[in-house]
Amino acid sequence: MEKMGAGDLRMEDLLNINESKALNLFRNRFIRYKKLAAEMGDEAAFEKMMEKYPDQQKALMGAFIDNATLAEGFKKPIPLLRMMGFVTEIVDISQNEVDATLEIQRVCPALSIAKEYGFETPCYLLCEMEQEAARRAFPGMKASILSKQAEGACVCVFKYERPAQTATKSVKNTPTIFSQVLGLVQAVPVMLQIGLKMLKIRVSKLS
Repeated sequence: MEKMGAGDLRMEDLLNINESKALNLFRNRFIRYKKLAAEMGDEAAFEKMMEKYPDQQKALMGAFIDNATLAEGFKKPIPLLRMMGFVTEIVDISQNEVDATLEIQRVCPALSIAKEYGFETPCYLLCEMEQEAARRAFPGMKASILSKQAEGACVCVFKYERPAQTATKSVKNTPTIFSQVLGLVQAVPVMLQIGLKMLKIRVSKLS
């Protein structure tokens, strides 16, 4: 399958992901950006890497949030994120007809490798690019970074908001081992759905 998006994320990456492979994806992004920036400058390099990213984000993120609140949707990939080395908590902050959630990352695997490639922090090429792709993929979506470990904070905190679409539900933030296993099993149909969406995107690009 053709590599998609700034992170070179492929369906086989999702099905076989682990922390080592995730770090390689991050390294690929750093390497690609440095090469593009040397050729065309920072701003143009950023936009070049964003070319396919919103489509990828719509397929990946949409599979989790299209028929759920943001908090419910963001909770689903936690087992996958844990396999990539992230330690994630989700807090539902929805109110006043706004569907909103906080995504709290206690561990950032990319933080330790950014400096290897000459970047002070990984935020610009990972988190900020991720959120910009989400804003472009989902009109009406607001995304912001409230806290960065790269700047000395104890955790990274991301806020996502959109107009409320469904009734919100509270999200438990301390999953049991059973719930983690169950969540990983439940993620399999979603990953298959993602694969179909990504295939449709690829076919539409070729037509």
